[in-house]
Formats: sequence, C-alpha cells, structure tokens
Amino acid sequence: MSGTSELALRVDAAIREVPGVAELYFAAPLPARLWRVAVERTEAYSVVTERDGAYEVTASIGVEHARADTVASAVAARVRDALGQPEATVTVRVSRLSPARPE
Repeated sequence: MSGTSELALRVDAAIREVPGVAELYFAAPLPARLWRVAVERTEAYSVVTERDGAYEVTASIGVEHARADTVASAVAARVRDALGQPEATVTVRVSRLSPARPE
C-alpha cells in the first residue's frame, strides 16, 4: 500500500469523526477505484495526492441534519489536522441527504 493510500485511510477515519457527516462516499471515479483496489490494495473513500510536497485531498460526504457549509468546513479542518499539513488543499463534495418519507 502506498503512502498516499495509507493517508487516505487516515483521512477517512478523521472525516467519520466530524459531527454532521452522515455518509462517506467514494471520491474517485469507478475506474480509478478499481485500480486502487487492484494495485494499491486500498479501499479508501477519499483521494489523497501529493504534488510538490503538498497534499491535495478530495472527499465526498453526505450531510443530513446539519448545515452543509459548516460540516464541509469542519471536514476540511479535520483533514488538514489528520495530515499535519495546514496548507493542504481540501475539496469536500457535499450531498444533502433527506430523511426517508413514511409510506
């Protein structure tokens, strides 16, 4: 498993701890996910890349009962803390989840 794959798993764990995050989705498209599973042996949801010594992270979350912007900001801060790199670029894709309607 590569260093960025291990970081992605750490990032996933940090994101799950953020209040308001109801779901964590795969941030990479299917072909990239399949490659990561086959080659890197990781099933991380987040994508971490390193460019010129700085990390770039993409995460995809679902938010149900909280303000999406507040949760996304908290996720970005938690990711930077988990990486130990305050200048990391973090992109958080947010899906607003609706509670199921009674039938």
